[in-house]
Amino acid sequence: MSSHTARSLTIVASLAAGLSAHAGLRVVASVPGSDINVPSSNAADTVTFSGVADPIAGFGVTGLFTAPVADQIDGLYPWSVDFQVTATAPGGASATSPSPWFGDVSFADYPVADAFGGYAGVSGDGTWQLAFDSGVIPPYVAGLREVTYHLLAAAPDVEYLYSDNTGQGHSWSRPYYIAGVSGLGPVDYHTLEFTVDVSGLYHFQSVLATGGDHFTFLYEAAFDDTQPLANLVEYGLGNGFSPFNVPRGTSRFDQLLFAGTTYYWVTSEWQASSPPADFTNTITGPGTVTPAGAGCNPADVAEPHGVLDLADVQAFTAAFVSGDPLADLAPPAGVLDLADVQTFIASFVAGCP
Repeated sequence: MSSHTARSLTIVASLAAGLSAHAGLRVVASVPGSDINVPSSNAADTVTFSGVADPIAGFGVTGLFTAPVADQIDGLYPWSVDFQVTATAPGGASATSPSPWFGDVSFADYPVADAFGGYAGVSGDGTWQLAFDSGVIPPYVAGLREVTYHLLAAAPDVEYLYSDNTGQGHSWSRPYYIAGVSGLGPVDYHTLEFTVDVSGLYHFQSVLATGGDHFTFLYEAAFDDTQPLANLVEYGLGNGFSPFNVPRGTSRFDQLLFAGTTYYWVTSEWQASSPPADFTNTITGPGTVTPAGAGCNPADVAEPHGVLDLADVQAFTAAFVSGDPLADLAPPAGVLDLADVQTFIASFVAGCP
């Protein structure tokens, strides 16, 4: 993590356990599904879950989006953002993925990992009915491959926030969608390498201080700026042309993340003439985001990380007394008070995983 990041870093746990605009949804069950083609609508499938104890609040899909029959002459079609699924629980409650869904406009085979809420704590045990609609015009066909379906339960939101600058002394030729590299570079970028401790749906938002154009990209398992399409799993437009009604200067998307997997969120300048710019990024979801090299939990403030001991107590105490942001562990950000002490004590007692 750079020195810029360290100057403004907070982890905020929501006090509301109920569903909100970005309420936490954690994965509680996963079952492999069958490959499916969706010519336009009325494609159907079923999936059976067993042994699910948690009340279900959301449904998720991972796999590869593809187009078995595609328009490769007049444009990139079918568009994955048109793909929808309605999932009906064994008890009859149903919900439909938002429109648009997924994040790319391409017929390239690329990874999908997304979910949606809409269930008021229903039983997940039994057979779910799935109805698909791609919105495509015949004869074109959309589809999913290597599919896994997921049930999600409600969880308190946790927000990870950091501020930094795109000027980090390195540059790349950034992607401009999931299967194409832009010719507007090389441009500067910032990378956050991180993991999460709870599998579930996470909301990503990046706001450029200038309000100008930028892009963000999410990579899984590895990131190499000389191979910008390798391991790319999602991205967000920050130029005002996102299909998700996102204003210029803001990049926003949702993604299912899984505990034990390393991710890289890249915040990139738009073009070679773009000056370095400050940004504020947030990741909101059901679990704690841990940057590479950070401690095992908020109380792990001293070396060696991964161990909670007297050094952490001394480091926190010194930081709290001196007004160091290192001790700012609880909201409101920028204020050191009893809440920070309580958060430190609770985290220290909880220990490292």
